[in-house]
Amino acid sequence: MYTITRGPSKLVTQRRTDRQQIESFTPAHEQNVRFVHDAWQEVVQSREEAQGAVRYEDSSPSPDMDNFVPIDLDEWWAQRFLANIDKLS
Repeated sequence: MYTITRGPSKLVTQRRTDRQQIESFTPAHEQNVRFVHDAWQEVVQSREEAQGAVRYEDSSPSPDMDNFVPIDLDEWWAQRFLANIDKLS
């Protein structure tokens, strides 16, 4: 016979409490989470207001990205695949 109980058991409650005590985030982590959340909310809002497709372009790019060079992942994977084949033969 099974007894159906409502609400979490003491064991589950204890685990949640322990996990909450262990999970303390640094201010930098919380700032990053807030930044991503706020940026995503802007994207969602612009999507809701737009009639068609939305293209995102950063109006003030970070100077850290000045030297960023995008890569073609398909080409990179193809080269890696061929290099692995060459190693095996």
